[in-house]
Amino acid sequence: MVATDNRITIDIDTGGTFTDGVVSTGAETWPIKVLTTPHDLTIALRELIGEAAGQVGVDEETLLQRVDSIRYSTTLGTNTLIERSGPRIGLLVNAGGAAAVAAAPPGSLVADILDPVEHHLRRIDLSGDETTDAEPVLQAVEELLDGGAERLVIVLDDQAAEEQVRRIVFDEYPRHILGALPVLFGGELTSDPDLARRVATSLLNAYLHPQLETFLYEAESVLRARGLHRPLFVFCNDGTTNRVAKVTALKTHNSGPAGGVEAAAALARHYGLGQVATIDIGGTSTDVAFLTDARIEERRRGGIEGTECSMPMRKIDALGGGGGTIAEVGADGRLQLGPRSAGAAPGPACFGFGGTDATVTDANLTLGVFDPEQRFAGRVALDPERARNAIQEHVAGPLGLSAEAAADRVRVALEERIGGYLRDGLGSRGAGERVLIAFGGGGAVHAARIAEHAGIDRVLVPGLSSVCSAFGIGFADVEHRYERVVPGGGEQLAAEVERELTERARIDMRGEGFSLDDVVLDVARGEDDEGRLTVGLTARAPLPHLAFAATERPTDPPTPSGERDVWWDGTAPRRTPIYADADVRARNARIAGPAIVAGDIVTVCVPPGWALERDAFDQSFLTREA
Repeated sequence: MVATDNRITIDIDTGGTFTDGVVSTGAETWPIKVLTTPHDLTIALRELIGEAAGQVGVDEETLLQRVDSIRYSTTLGTNTLIERSGPRIGLLVNAGGAAAVAAAPPGSLVADILDPVEHHLRRIDLSGDETTDAEPVLQAVEELLDGGAERLVIVLDDQAAEEQVRRIVFDEYPRHILGALPVLFGGELTSDPDLARRVATSLLNAYLHPQLETFLYEAESVLRARGLHRPLFVFCNDGTTNRVAKVTALKTHNSGPAGGVEAAAALARHYGLGQVATIDIGGTSTDVAFLTDARIEERRRGGIEGTECSMPMRKIDALGGGGGTIAEVGADGRLQLGPRSAGAAPGPACFGFGGTDATVTDANLTLGVFDPEQRFAGRVALDPERARNAIQEHVAGPLGLSAEAAADRVRVALEERIGGYLRDGLGSRGAGERVLIAFGGGGAVHAARIAEHAGIDRVLVPGLSSVCSAFGIGFADVEHRYERVVPGGGEQLAAEVERELTERARIDMRGEGFSLDDVVLDVARGEDDEGRLTVGLTARAPLPHLAFAATERPTDPPTPSGERDVWWDGTAPRRTPIYADADVRARNARIAGPAIVAGDIVTVCVPPGWALERDAFDQSFLTREA
């Protein structure tokens, strides 16, 4: 299992169906799962803190008073983009920015946020003379405000032009008005030389910020009212974390999957793994990433829904398909898996929350993978009759198959899709042993078969696989990253830029609650996309990390807690031993398939032809036998 250095940490990841947590006291570590409450995410947060306090054996106030760090990942920014529910943006640009907006394809994020563009965008052309430029600038601002703009974004060709507009706007409008109507200047967010990326980045950040800011301050207030004396740190999609007041909204997008990949990187370092593919199968989707020698692949210029941004992001690809993915037969008579999902509400039919569509989870219950007497994720009662009826109505009947054969088709469709993607991805990367690290609520259920389709013979299922994103958040430090172009180049100017960035890091880290004496600075010089000399600086303040701790355990094989019929291939059931996860965890065990290891919040499937070994670090390896 994992432990911290005798300090309580709580790490939380909000998913589409479940909100996951990992709480550690140093001596013990517990995984926690509660249902996500999309209508009010603070409800799930409060419930998770309550569960954590119960595991530790204290009340909530005592727990939060003893917490050394609490790191949190939220889906709010991601949901804002999915729902297109951000504020009305007024965008002020010059000719280059206007051309970039005009080039945005219909349906893209930029086009959608600025639709109709004539209501959201104004172009100005500066002469460099503030006296003559003031009137057109202020007129453009007034038109945007009259049109209902709730946020102003100003992105011009260069920093000097933005500074000129800043002086014009701030000289005209009182500070209390600008405080109520925030103004974002693109140069404050990024020095990216590409104007189109700078426009998109600034626009998206302003679009995400209001809802995120409101919620995060509310979440922190909820925790402080219950005894928290530390800041709430927000986990970001580049593997860093910042306190609420210092976080950049755009960096929270898709941060949950980044947490899972951070966990995989920690495992790859621990075991010395070379080529690694990761799958995170959740309730609504599967996220895939690749690592080489524990290094996470990163896009220097991240992208969201096909829109390129200025900021780096972990390279994580989202595939359709998760436990809540809906299976149905199309008009052409073929099985269709997704893109619709049952999500957290109403959820799969077997949850009994009103869902009637057939999902992957319903298929697994019909195949005997899940115990109908056991609560799903430790919380949700399962109804096998509802699952079977949904599979029969939406898949088996239209295809002319038995319910079990149809459920197997659903399972195979998911596993082939993911396995094929991994096979193609690994084929373009380096040689050597390939290992699949599988996590998420459904990762361990499907991992072995996915590995077969991908040509992988070894799978690592983390001990905390069903809450792996929360686990990975436990390796994040507070970081700020800066990059500045050195105007004209030269050593003297580069040294000056380095001093400026160090001062900025000092200010930002002070805002995070750290002095520069507590911060590790890393300076690197390079080139930007246009070949200009740049100075980059990373400032890192370490937080407590989870760590892997080995324990002495007996090596005699565990005894099955029971057995049941499981349909491994869709043609006939096979009597399969079922092992309690607690019994397997208590020893360094080897179990030959077919077998199922079932716990409160994770189920590991060991198909025929595979074997499971649980090691002293509480990690499970599935190995394909010759």
